[in-house]
Amino acid sequence: MTAPLLMLKLAPDRPLVAAWGAERGLVGRDGDLGYTLHALLTAAFGELAPKPFRLQERRSGGEATLYAYGSRPEAQLLEQARSFAEPDVFTALGLDRLRAKPMPERFTAGRRLGFEVRVRPVRRRDRAENAGGVRERDVFLIACDRAGEGAVVRRDAVYGAWLGERLAEAGARLTMPVRLDAFRRTRVARKDATRRLRWIEGPDAVLSGELEVTDPDRFAALLARGVGRHRAFGFGMLLLRPPGG
Repeated sequence: MTAPLLMLKLAPDRPLVAAWGAERGLVGRDGDLGYTLHALLTAAFGELAPKPFRLQERRSGGEATLYAYGSRPEAQLLEQARSFAEPDVFTALGLDRLRAKPMPERFTAGRRLGFEVRVRPVRRRDRAENAGGVRERDVFLIACDRAGEGAVVRRDAVYGAWLGERLAEAGARLTMPVRLDAFRRTRVARKDATRRLRWIEGPDAVLSGELEVTDPDRFAALLARGVGRHRAFGFGMLLLRPPGG
């Protein structure tokens, strides 16, 4: 029997998170904390670490909030962290304020849901295309190349089509055009086949819209897994809300 999915909420201390990552060379010039948070969650929970996750930061400088999906109960996660995590890890993640809630066991077919998701809308290159060791490319740039010089290509439409493909493969369909709520290009840290840290530049987009569940089982798996690439590093977590909200 599959364990129920939980939504976890943490209040990490952003300066402490950034300092912990900087000491280990995990924060790049863009200030992305995805790899640092991945490393902190692993240091706190080991193989129990939840993913996907999403860090939400207030522009006003208020507290940051970390949301994540996982199947391990709050008590089990805290026991793991209290037993094995170092004090600076415990404090940086704000584990004394960990909260959890159960997600619905099943969203019925035909159920409509609003959503927001931070994604890395890229496609992997094959070996022949892998010039310069770059193994993935922004789908918007691919669309521009295909459209030709002078053609008008809308980034929101390209990213919406990319997201729609992934949802269709995973038990849902878009019911309205996707909104591009935020976009920037960032460099994120990843380890290569030799376990060396390298920096990958690419698209970083926040999309929102509405979807309809078409296959409840596949949609449940999608929530637990996340959307797209780099899901263990702060991308791909579907945050749900009422439709029309």
